Amino acid sequence: MEVKLVMFKSDGQRRELVIRHSNMLIGRHTDCHLQIPLAQVSRKHCQVLVDDESVSVKDLGSSNGTFVNGSRVQAAELQPGDQLVVGPVIFTVVIDGKPEEISPIRTIIEEQSVEPITHSDDETGNTVDVEATEEVVEIGENEEDEGGGDDPLSALSNLTKKRAKPT
Repeated sequence: MEVKLVMFKSDGQRRELVIRHSNMLIGRHTDCHLQIPLAQVSRKHCQVLVDDESVSVKDLGSSNGTFVNGSRVQAAELQPGDQLVVGPVIFTVVIDGKPEEISPIRTIIEEQSVEPITHSDDETGNTVDVEATEEVVEIGENEEDEGGGDDPLSALSNLTKKRAKPT
């Protein structure tokens, strides 16, 4: 099963995060596989779980909640085309190429001094700024993972830990 989280930048550019393994931790903390360093996002906000038959999201006690299609959820199964909202970031869920067409839903983040949304790139070992990535980002195994096995979120965490300071 191929699962992607698709987001659109405020300028309309599409970004895809391909999830290759069983779970992904999303939050503000540097240990998260997908780090969103904004005050509206809890340190460990939610977890996306993928198995052979389903994709689901579980809120991890976030202050501002995790939303699926406009409804706050504690846990929910995700379907192709569902909108997953974490803080101000809106993702569209794509499962096995469906839906084929996605209407842009722009994530608009108020002007503030924040770092970009990041995840780790296991091929280079570098942290990747989602705002500056290629169109498709694959999240997969990372041999340097410290205790997470082949967990894609652990791979993102390792990249986040290695992030270079912006110039």
